[in-house]
Amino acid sequence: MNFKVSTGIVESPLKVVLYGVEGIGKTTFASKFPKPLFIDLDNGSARIDVNRIQGVETWEDLLSIVQDFSESTGNPYQTLVIDTADAAARLCEAYVIKTKASKGQTSMEDFGYGRGYKILAEEFSKLMIWLERCVDRGYNVVVLAHAIMRTVTLPDATGNYDHWELKLPGSSVNKLGPLLKEWSDLLLFADYKTILIDANDGFGSKKKAKGGRRVMYTTHTPFADAKNRFGLDDMLDFDYDKISRLVPANVISEEPAKPNPETKPEPKAEAKPKQTRKKKQPAVHEKEPSEALKKLYALMDEANIKEKDVIEALVLKGICLSTAKLSDFNDAFIETNLVAPWEGVKHFILETMPF
Repeated sequence: MNFKVSTGIVESPLKVVLYGVEGIGKTTFASKFPKPLFIDLDNGSARIDVNRIQGVETWEDLLSIVQDFSESTGNPYQTLVIDTADAAARLCEAYVIKTKASKGQTSMEDFGYGRGYKILAEEFSKLMIWLERCVDRGYNVVVLAHAIMRTVTLPDATGNYDHWELKLPGSSVNKLGPLLKEWSDLLLFADYKTILIDANDGFGSKKKAKGGRRVMYTTHTPFADAKNRFGLDDMLDFDYDKISRLVPANVISEEPAKPNPETKPEPKAEAKPKQTRKKKQPAVHEKEPSEALKKLYALMDEANIKEKDVIEALVLKGICLSTAKLSDFNDAFIETNLVAPWEGVKHFILETMPF
């Protein structure tokens, strides 16, 4: 067996999605992260002393900024903040309508049958890939978003309840919210917890509200989505100090910037020919794929699914980084998580995943 085994806790940057009600202090909370740079799409940081990029008016500009941030060397920042995901989605919508509309569509609904939202989710995933690249390089990434309340109707008309969720566009299948939720290590919902007291100084049953305590939920509840991978209490005071221990020290990788494929390299100086001729060496071939990998490749070929599609699905599930290859996984993982449940994997890639 050829397993690469490591032990202990691996310190890695945080992937945080924070959403909440208006005015609760999401931007202030994000400003407490180490050396943050805000991409301020909502002009929400104006009253906070932070470094920011403003005036981002197009989707192309946003992708370019995040790409440049992820590939830069000597970067003085340790955290990238997107403020907010809602505004990023609006830029993405405008780009899709401008570049993908073929029959005069002016909104996502005009594309028909959810096709517009499928294209939107596919395009928005490009931002997620570059944010993942930032994490690969060692930067914390914080994505802020507004919250919207939706009424959920239970099956068989047995009742309904209110549920807070990310204020992002999408159809029933192709939503942007799940992309962010699955990508994050820490999904936080911030809200006010209202305190009820007796309205008649303790002598009656009538209650009245008194103030509100700012709190954040870290695990899923019937009224809001939240999650964490760190064993946090279900509810905490909305205070950065409550999660500061999770934020790693500076782990920025000073690797060279990723080359732009459109930039042609400078021609090398021509080497002076040698007098003696060397015997031509045989070509070096990649390692023969394992039997499990061969099975997976056969299933992928039959469904016309590429390796990058499988990797991107694993990235969305939080299993690996976008730089991974299928050959990196051992046979046990491939058999158990990809080959055996292939029908479910195929359905996720072709029907659910926005690619």
